[in-house]
Amino acid sequence: MDSVNLFELASQQAKWATVRQKVVANNIANANTSGFTPSDVAAFKEVLSQKAGGLSVTNSKHISGAGGNGEFKVAEREVDPLSQSDQRVSVEDELIAAGEVRRAYELNTAIVKSFHRMILMTTRGG
Repeated sequence: MDSVNLFELASQQAKWATVRQKVVANNIANANTSGFTPSDVAAFKEVLSQKAGGLSVTNSKHISGAGGNGEFKVAEREVDPLSQSDQRVSVEDELIAAGEVRRAYELNTAIVKSFHRMILMTTRGG
């Protein structure tokens, strides 16, 4: 069983939330743009499952298969063909997604703070 670096995992989740926040903001900004197709980011769960089977970089000189922002798949959402409206972006749905991103940030921060406190307690001896 491989060890899990919690802080690396939290860092990846924060990067994912940042990318998703940018995508949601772009969708909201272009809500009234004719012909604009909204996008979304693959769920973090999918990112983790893809990364689990891949190669890991153990040295900075190694070539990574998926580095930077390329590891988060941003894809256009499918548009409902039965929709009578030309507007493809639902502002309400985007605001819900923005709330999900905020909750992801808050959860991530709370978990990192908790583990940081536990590490401090063990180094102080109680």
